[in-house]
Amino acid sequence: MLTTLICLALVAATIAIHYEVLRFTSNNLTHLRLPPRMRIIVMLIAALISHLVHCFFYALAFLWLEAIGGFGSIDGPVGHSLGDAFYFSITSYTTLGIGDLIPTGPIRIISGVSALNGLVMVGWTASMTYLYMEKFWHLRGRSPRKKR
Repeated sequence: MLTTLICLALVAATIAIHYEVLRFTSNNLTHLRLPPRMRIIVMLIAALISHLVHCFFYALAFLWLEAIGGFGSIDGPVGHSLGDAFYFSITSYTTLGIGDLIPTGPIRIISGVSALNGLVMVGWTASMTYLYMEKFWHLRGRSPRKKR
């Protein structure tokens, strides 16, 4: 039951964080005097930082559940540090799943939800990137060619 509540809290937090990062970036990019390509770079850096924050939250959840006991652990050849949990979180969130660290017990559910959540968040970033490119990715002083 606790793992389900943590999953819901993590998904809600990642949605809220990503929404606010993209909204803040969107609202402020149009007012900055930056070249179009630089605006896209700024948007992508902001989105990447948002994704890393999501992974950090998942890593903290893995460590916390492992520390209180009874929820399993992340097993593998390395220790159980924040760096290891963050690495595992990134591989789960991005659905890379290298396999050198393996979740056991109920935290496997959080790992699976992390992958699904990451897939949705990365898709959201891709669609926003497309919209930004459509809006900002133009050559200065050139108008689109007309079909003859």
